Amino acid sequence: MNDNQSLSQLKEKEKKHFYILANFLVARNWQADLSQKKFAELLSEKTEDEVSASTAERRLNKFKDLGLIEVQTHGKGNIASTITLKCYTYQGPLMTGSVPPNNPLYIQREEDDTCKKALIIAQNSDALPFIRIKGAQGMGKSSLLDKLANFLATEQKQVVGHVNLASEVFDSQSFTDLDRLFYQFTEEISQTFQQAVRGLNPPSLESFWKKSRAPGKNCTDYLHKHIFEKIKKTKTLLIDGIDQILGQPTQTDFLLVLRSWNERKMKVVSKAPIVWPSMVIAYSTEPYPDHKFKGSPMQNVGMAVELQEFSPAAILALAKIYGLNWTEEEVNALMKLIGGHPTLIHRAFYQLSKEGKSLVELEQQAVQSTGVFGDYLLKKFELLQKDEQLLACFQKILKGEHCSEVFAKFQLEKAGLIKSDHQGERVRCELYQRYFKCNL
Repeated sequence: MNDNQSLSQLKEKEKKHFYILANFLVARNWQADLSQKKFAELLSEKTEDEVSASTAERRLNKFKDLGLIEVQTHGKGNIASTITLKCYTYQGPLMTGSVPPNNPLYIQREEDDTCKKALIIAQNSDALPFIRIKGAQGMGKSSLLDKLANFLATEQKQVVGHVNLASEVFDSQSFTDLDRLFYQFTEEISQTFQQAVRGLNPPSLESFWKKSRAPGKNCTDYLHKHIFEKIKKTKTLLIDGIDQILGQPTQTDFLLVLRSWNERKMKVVSKAPIVWPSMVIAYSTEPYPDHKFKGSPMQNVGMAVELQEFSPAAILALAKIYGLNWTEEEVNALMKLIGGHPTLIHRAFYQLSKEGKSLVELEQQAVQSTGVFGDYLLKKFELLQKDEQLLACFQKILKGEHCSEVFAKFQLEKAGLIKSDHQGERVRCELYQRYFKCNL
């Protein structure tokens, strides 16, 4: 009996319970110790129905008999058994944004462990971590921040605040008006920590804010006195959407305040205890240099963590989750086209899994408007069409020529269209090279 035949033997409710178990196991490398009682609790939590331990036992036995799982018992009663998942195919929608922390499609990378270790070790340190996660669009920055938030709150029992500058709270005027930006930023931090800490009731920000004070000082003083000083537990602040201010008039002033927090608020510089949280920010490329600060305002601040593309092993593991029985040769062929870019890999596997297409068909249709990447590539195309300088610079790089427009290269790297290193700039992957060669 194959996997599809095994799943067809399950009733709808049983199938729903199987996928709850499968998602739980996939997130733990396809294997975990789980008692009948714990499985019943997991089902009750996910379905919002009361599921008994006896029902959970019947489910496990049926899944085992159908070859969907393997169960290694360690004793009688409520002793946990080792359950190994033998069959699974992702059934959800195309993942177009951040991958939720416990979603089976979340692929753990070395950078996850690097961030977690830094945030754990720092709890007994004289200096708190300031982690800068860097990665192009679609590389998984937001997914990693969500994963860290979940890890810190559930496993480390920390107080976690999470602010996203790309949310609807911040509009286009926010990034050109420094006072407005800091006011909204302060308000968002205040609200996210109020949600995390019951009883935290700071005074009105409006009455505290003084136009005669620098916006950054207003922000720093309010957070110190009315938010962070009041929270005695270990805490972390995560800031997503830093890209929104890159290249904007407010960029350097805003980032220099974050820099000052790392230098003055997150280290023991006197007998006074540190009240500031650990911090993690995410952005796509180094901030554009301007006359206010030589080089990047984030240079040498805290610890830099650069998100790497998925490795061949990670892509092979992801193929398995999508129900694809792939070989290393197939992985290498796909990587030749799109590298290990997470967003593009997910798109490819989703289409291959749902439509049953072959890798050869995917490659042949890759740059077509009706192909797997059609709408994704169109958005990149429209981005270039809106800006003549950006388009001209990209066309030069596409031809292997040098582009001297620093700001245009900054914007192209921010958009994930090019890569920059000591050898210069180049188009990010063969897919982009082929598509734009035909369409520009």
